[in-house]
Amino acid sequence: MCGIAGFNWDDQELIKSMSSILVHRGPDGEGIYTNSGISLGHRRLSILDLSSAGAQPMSNKEGDLTITYNGEIYNFHEIREKLKEKGYRFKSNTDTEVLLYGYQQWGEKVLERLNGMFAFAIWDDRKKKLFLARDRVGIKPLYYFWDGERFIFGSEIKALLLHNITRSVNKNAAKDYLNLRYMPGEDTLFQGIKKLLPGHYMILKDKELQIEEFWNYPLPEMRKDKNAAKEVKKLLSMSIRKRLIADVPIGVYLSGGLDSAAITGLVAGIKKDPVKTFSVGFDYNDKVDELVKAKEIAEHFHTDHQEIIVDGPISGMLPRMLWHLDMPHGDPVIIPQFKLSELASKKVKVVLSGEGADETFGGYVQYKKMLQLQKLQKIPTALMNFGVKHIPIKVFDQLFDYPSSIGEKGKEKVKDLAACKHDMEKAYGNFVSILSDADRKEMLNFEGEQSAVVFQKGRSPLLNQMLYYDSKTWMPNYVLHINDRMTMANSIEGRVPFLDHTLVEYGNNLHPSLKIKNGVNKWVVREAMKKVLPKSNTKKHAFFMPLDKWYKEELKDLMEQMFTPQSVRERGDFSYDVIKKIWENYEKSKLLYGKQMFTLLNFELWHRMFIDGEHIPTHNNIHLHKYL
Repeated sequence: MCGIAGFNWDDQELIKSMSSILVHRGPDGEGIYTNSGISLGHRRLSILDLSSAGAQPMSNKEGDLTITYNGEIYNFHEIREKLKEKGYRFKSNTDTEVLLYGYQQWGEKVLERLNGMFAFAIWDDRKKKLFLARDRVGIKPLYYFWDGERFIFGSEIKALLLHNITRSVNKNAAKDYLNLRYMPGEDTLFQGIKKLLPGHYMILKDKELQIEEFWNYPLPEMRKDKNAAKEVKKLLSMSIRKRLIADVPIGVYLSGGLDSAAITGLVAGIKKDPVKTFSVGFDYNDKVDELVKAKEIAEHFHTDHQEIIVDGPISGMLPRMLWHLDMPHGDPVIIPQFKLSELASKKVKVVLSGEGADETFGGYVQYKKMLQLQKLQKIPTALMNFGVKHIPIKVFDQLFDYPSSIGEKGKEKVKDLAACKHDMEKAYGNFVSILSDADRKEMLNFEGEQSAVVFQKGRSPLLNQMLYYDSKTWMPNYVLHINDRMTMANSIEGRVPFLDHTLVEYGNNLHPSLKIKNGVNKWVVREAMKKVLPKSNTKKHAFFMPLDKWYKEELKDLMEQMFTPQSVRERGDFSYDVIKKIWENYEKSKLLYGKQMFTLLNFELWHRMFIDGEHIPTHNNIHLHKYL
């Protein structure tokens, strides 16, 4: 894993600056390449072939192709052998050189042969053509700016901001963030800066930019495979074996839940030495801590286990988190994720984690809830509306065990869902939003088009549509964004075995009844792991954080500091009265209002840091203003 950057003109000092700001992504080495019409930069995190032969940017023997690359190609040995048969000779043992010569041999068709995670750029000096690509599911990031003359790209937006780019907010993306807590699609919060979408490549030639898709989730075959559990276990084991290839120590994030426990158990069965596992938790008085369950798994598999408890002030950590994320993030999980990667970085350079299982095999709670809602379509609309208005909310929980969990806003949520029970796209949009239509009208004082949930035609039934939507939007822009940035913040590489594209495609083709069965999420994964894991550790459990304590103590002070009547009026984006109401009513609907508060707070902090250029010190007094 590394950091890459570049632009379509020659400037050694500027490309050095772009590379330097990505030092956390690659502290082991730095390289630049400049030529007429191109500047490429690279920060190296040495994982394979630690020698100087793996340095980047790397050129081919003829010197006409040069690559800067971030990621891992897990099947590079097989591709290397095929290239050797065609006469290619290699100077290193890296996947970088294999990717470079693979492109020389097959052009963009090389993408079809790759198994791995990647974001890379290859400059063809003979054709004066720049080729860039991003992996199938979006594990590795790639951002770019294009105004018809200047083309600038990088692993992180902060590198692009070193250029003379006007810093202004993309209002459409802002509406998406405040509603969903992330930005689906290619837009970012920075006007003019975009993401290359997963499974896509770009070609820049003669000042024309061409973007093409090379992979998408295939339409499900709806297989009712009686050996599905066995096949899932086999494919996951194969995926893990590939991801254990490295010339540096490897560990596993262990939460105590099904996905990380499955990876830990399978790794323990492969490696001779004890698996290095890492867990994060909190000091609870009234909750079963994540650490307890993780420790049970660690003891069962005799791992070399390390854990950390998040304590101390967290408000001062937020600016540092946002600097690494480049964009606000509406989930406090960024804090324990950062501390976990910080812990792991003291022992290993690569970590395996369980991201991607929920989106492939149906692990999120909303999937079951939406399937329950679908059954309510049989109830006449007039009767449904009467019930929403007059029946106590806890009665709804007997049919649809969700509304009372979000407090006083639960009834409003049910009303919104009931109004669109025959429109599952709109219903799902309402379900995953943290703002209702009324909230948005009341709170937001700016124009902007919000993204709508659009299910792909032909991908029915409902569960398949939801999984596809989340895999294309939520997973790369929320889940994998956190994984990449929080690991890279501490200079370690994150690998995600559940997102090997062969496993993803197999899971995609399974019938929904093998994913949610008898009310059990990820049924086929649980079946696959029955003989691997202790029975008590195949149950789904939430990751609890002391949000109530945070909101009532230090975050309350930070909210009051960030959102004064004067500052809100000067910004002009929000209604101060609505922000004040959210805080005052927090006790009545902690789950929903808590999400809204954290989302708003991070947006304001981000705006001050990246748009206004304010100096905000972090918990360890790192001064961010020099980067802004």
